[in-house]
Amino acid sequence: MDRYVSMVEAKSKLAELVGQAKYSGKRYILRRRGEPMAVLIGFEEYRRLQAETSTSELPPALRQRQEALVARALRLEQRLGDPVEGLAALFDGLPAEDDTFWAEIQEIS
Repeated sequence: MDRYVSMVEAKSKLAELVGQAKYSGKRYILRRRGEPMAVLIGFEEYRRLQAETSTSELPPALRQRQEALVARALRLEQRLGDPVEGLAALFDGLPAEDDTFWAEIQEIS
């Protein structure tokens, strides 16, 4: 569980707090005038957090694939126009809901 510590207390007990963070796994949230300013954690926990952060990023091969797909989508948009506008134009050309066209489509399905 996290423990809140004022900056004044942290300054006077720094060696003790660092030892608790390293050997007991305790975490301290350092506050100044009641506002959280920093967190004191053990080095092993810091390393673990760094590893979790770095593994959440896409692997290089997936990142390259994502960049290629985005580039392709942008080229298609330049060539064919905005897909939302294209769909709007397509839907504008469809018969109204009360048209018998839709009843015929349902009968075919």
